[in-house]
Amino acid sequence: MVASRYSRTAMALHWIIALAFAFQLALGWRLEDIPKGPSLFSAYQLHKSVGITILVLTLVRLAIRILHPRPPMMTDNIWAARLSHTVHWLFYAVLLVGPIAGWIIVSTASIKVPTMIFGAIPWPRLPFPDSWNEPAEGVHAAMAWMGLGLFFLHIAGALRHQFLQDENVLGRMIPFMTAGSISKVRAATFASLAVFIVWAAHGAGWKMPFGPLSSPHADAAANGDPRPAPKSRIGQEILPSVAPIEKEPDMQPLSDWHVSSGGRLGFKVIWTGTSVNGIFERWDSSIRFTPDAVEKTKIRVSIDLGSAKTGDSQRDESLAGTDFFEIATYPKAVFSSDGIRALGKDRYEARGSLDLHGKKHPVDIVFRLKIKNDTARVRGSTRIDRTLFGVGSGEWVSTDQLAATVAVSFDFTATRKSAN
Repeated sequence: MVASRYSRTAMALHWIIALAFAFQLALGWRLEDIPKGPSLFSAYQLHKSVGITILVLTLVRLAIRILHPRPPMMTDNIWAARLSHTVHWLFYAVLLVGPIAGWIIVSTASIKVPTMIFGAIPWPRLPFPDSWNEPAEGVHAAMAWMGLGLFFLHIAGALRHQFLQDENVLGRMIPFMTAGSISKVRAATFASLAVFIVWAAHGAGWKMPFGPLSSPHADAAANGDPRPAPKSRIGQEILPSVAPIEKEPDMQPLSDWHVSSGGRLGFKVIWTGTSVNGIFERWDSSIRFTPDAVEKTKIRVSIDLGSAKTGDSQRDESLAGTDFFEIATYPKAVFSSDGIRALGKDRYEARGSLDLHGKKHPVDIVFRLKIKNDTARVRGSTRIDRTLFGVGSGEWVSTDQLAATVAVSFDFTATRKSAN
């Protein structure tokens, strides 16, 4: 039996792909106008996600077209029939080649930014040499222009059959229509609705406010908000880079302090005028301190750089990569101080050094300390110059877009364990 209408699955895929393609075209051109920074980063991640979605859905649509019976072609002269057939298959080529070319562009880019589909599904790179990058960009742009032309040819062909030849082509592909004849008024209504939906999808691509993909928890943590943030596993993991502190002879009694869970270690950097906030979820410390001999205080803090979270999994993976922390070679950062000085009114300064990315430089930290019984509350901050430690390679060496200064803040409680 010959089908008079497309299957519901084919209809759903047809309209989902159409809307996604309209949105993708608008978003692709919108990228040219977004200034470099978190907004552009977010927009590119969405563009990649939608592109891969179109690729997958088109493959499914092709399989259904091949395996499932479909309505016969509308009666027409031979040249119109050939043009219709050509437009359909060229459209399939655009929907396949365009995303694949974009995939090659991402895979061969000089800066390897990881791809996470809608921030959740990691997507691999294609094993192509970097020399493919420029040709792929040309193909990608050509597919966009070709797709735009085919898009309007396809709509024009459908409207021609519907209104000029009085053939109910819309009834075969629009879900709530029937295969029988319908009035031109009703057909015009559905056609107008379809055009409006496409226009709305197109407009969304132009107007979407692409802001930085940051987590409210991460923002709160980096700005000193005492409300619960994602729990840091402080004190729950002994990091190998923290050396045990040996007791010095003839020293005044010092107390060891255990940092309680729930503390936070945050950071903030300015990227093209926008604050990017984050936290380190895993860090550990060894603290030996007594208020009566602050100059003998010993502090060691080890930070797992792979635990940096900014609310965007793709940005986090980039931070861990060779452009920034390079955690495969430098997994930890260690701050150490062998003495602090009182500044008055519960304020102190720890003068020490930070070992980060294979480089070691002096770092001073100012903090507030309040002790009640055997519990201490510590809050403080400092600023470091990432360029001194070689954090940021390639285009990130420059401070025009990504500031050199990184603000670091912390807030935690600790309990006295013992006195020695």
